Amino acid sequence: MPNYEVHYLDVSDADSIIIRYDDGRKQYIVLIDAGNVEDSAKIKNYIWNHWNTYTIDLAICTHPDSDHKGGFFGLLNDRNITINEFWLNTPDDVITEEEYYQRYSRQNWKSHCHECYAHPTDTQSPNLVSLALEKCNKKVYGAYIGKSHSLIPLSVVGPTKEFYHPLAIEILKNNKKKKDEDNSLYEDVGFFSSFQAKSSIDNETDDCSPTNAGSIILLFEPAKDCKFLLLGDANRAAVMDAISNNAHLSGCRIKVPHHGSKHNLTSGLIDKLAPSCAIISAKGSQKYPSRGVVHCLSNHCNVYSTHKSGDLFHASYPTNNPATPLREKQ
Repeated sequence: MPNYEVHYLDVSDADSIIIRYDDGRKQYIVLIDAGNVEDSAKIKNYIWNHWNTYTIDLAICTHPDSDHKGGFFGLLNDRNITINEFWLNTPDDVITEEEYYQRYSRQNWKSHCHECYAHPTDTQSPNLVSLALEKCNKKVYGAYIGKSHSLIPLSVVGPTKEFYHPLAIEILKNNKKKKDEDNSLYEDVGFFSSFQAKSSIDNETDDCSPTNAGSIILLFEPAKDCKFLLLGDANRAAVMDAISNNAHLSGCRIKVPHHGSKHNLTSGLIDKLAPSCAIISAKGSQKYPSRGVVHCLSNHCNVYSTHKSGDLFHASYPTNNPATPLREKQ
């Protein structure tokens, strides 16, 4: 019987997930997102300390925000690290050269489409796409619904190319939203009714960036009746689109999108997902995770956050020290 581990690293308001999957013949390491630039050393050491390898069989960048792509630059430039295959989506996957020149006066279609994968701070660094092509011997692929790995039970359940196309047009406009810093502490004190929890998220707008909305959504199914739905920073429309195109996304263990933001899920979407466990990657402020999201999730399952428990993991074998939930199922 295959065994597996799914590790959610504590990288503050960022994402980095490592899957180890062993089919009885070979071990595979999958890295999904790599946090910020400064997180590459932690990821490298984590993989070595846990599995005594520097080989990543598959790396996936769900979308080109700095807190997801940042650590990949250090890993791709590290001579000790081997990355066999890389998945990421770029605007030129869906915008043809002809369409591009109808919209833009710039002269380099590919270059413009890859600008979103530029290094977050170093303007002289090659972009992530160029580095991945060189490091992975050109085994760099787009990841849209229906794509799956031939040896690892991992598949893409969103987005479709049709869903990504208008987002790609917005991404090329390069209208980046400034990330507000929140140094407050997460608190779950005082009376907070189910009505208040639902209202606190359902009355919010879906104002996520096009990069967030275009996140690759992944489904890892290592065993029968064991499903992990990894939502990146997908927005409400993206989650709904994935649900409408995939009949079996309820009851999963989910990685909650965008650090538990109140803009990415509604109470109705949470009820549709009906998760069996919820993991949030966040530093634990009043902004991330949203108290309302946590409460609505807890109607279905225990809710965990890296800010409370540090690095978290699920495994196919019993663990001696289970993590303490941020909020238990109500």
